[in-house]
Amino acid sequence: MNPMLSDDTVAGLPLSLGRAELLEEIMSTPVLDDRPATTPPAGRSSRWLAPVAVAAAVALLVAVTAWWGSGYGPGGESGADGIASAPAPERDYRAILDAPGWTVENVYADSHGGELSYAKGEQSFEINWYPAASYDDYVEDRRHITDPPSDGEPVEVLDLDARMWAYSDTDHTAIREPAAGHWLEVRGGGMDRAAYLALLGELRLVDEQAFEAAMPATFVDGSERDAAIEEILAGIRRYVDPVIPPGSQRVGFSSDQNDPYHLGADVAGAVACEWLADFAEAHRAGDQRRMDRAAAALATARQWPVLQQMEADGDYPEAIYGYADEVAAGQVPEGYADGLGCEG
Repeated sequence: MNPMLSDDTVAGLPLSLGRAELLEEIMSTPVLDDRPATTPPAGRSSRWLAPVAVAAAVALLVAVTAWWGSGYGPGGESGADGIASAPAPERDYRAILDAPGWTVENVYADSHGGELSYAKGEQSFEINWYPAASYDDYVEDRRHITDPPSDGEPVEVLDLDARMWAYSDTDHTAIREPAAGHWLEVRGGGMDRAAYLALLGELRLVDEQAFEAAMPATFVDGSERDAAIEEILAGIRRYVDPVIPPGSQRVGFSSDQNDPYHLGADVAGAVACEWLADFAEAHRAGDQRRMDRAAAALATARQWPVLQQMEADGDYPEAIYGYADEVAAGQVPEGYADGLGCEG
């Protein structure tokens, strides 16, 4: 979801949740629909290609079916033996949709929050989770979905109180009160109120391990992340060796992203930041040889495998290419550190 929040509110939210996302949306041309101008878009651009989404649906249904068959019942539901389970523990703040016919379209998750979106024909269903500290601001924002502003309709989502608002007769959203340090927002489009409420009953709370097990094969879980980062760096190293400028103070690369696109943006962006900073410093010092070295490294960006793979799913690579072109022209790109989220 892309809420309509104040500048002060945005400044207080965790930046890592949307660093690559923000750059991509700034640079890309939005696809307009017939919703009112005040309606926030239903979701971010898809990160996976259609064949992957089909595979994701199969993986999700198999994993969820197997997990629920184990008799564990979050949210106080009865297990296989008919005895009510304990309430969901504090680690269970992520939710998945356990309903037939729905396929995974997009997953974005990191240590702060995330988004899981599904599709079924022309219908969409999106689950978002955020840190509890942002709850009040989002609720206040959603109150303005209606005119005059309202507290929404009281409903229940996963055994907790929630508030529901309607953007239209076929577009509803509900915000669940905080639990386990997070709160959920669930939005359904292309369906009437009754169908939306029915899907709310098909939600399941899961912990991180179960969530990762239910995700498609392209989803990078914690045990795979270091190897994925090294694979990205190995691809870049074929064209830039060393991968960062001599004398750089950077010690290793890390990321908390699970989505391949955002993981790639973190790593490739960090490499580009190092060379851009090196070029800027050399430019200030008038060191032409060092400037040429940095420009030569950045000129290979269009050959980096990770950026080539990302091109089909978003515009982040174009930002790096554009900065590389400016460097090739002997210019220090204005605002590159903010644009790429460079550290320091």
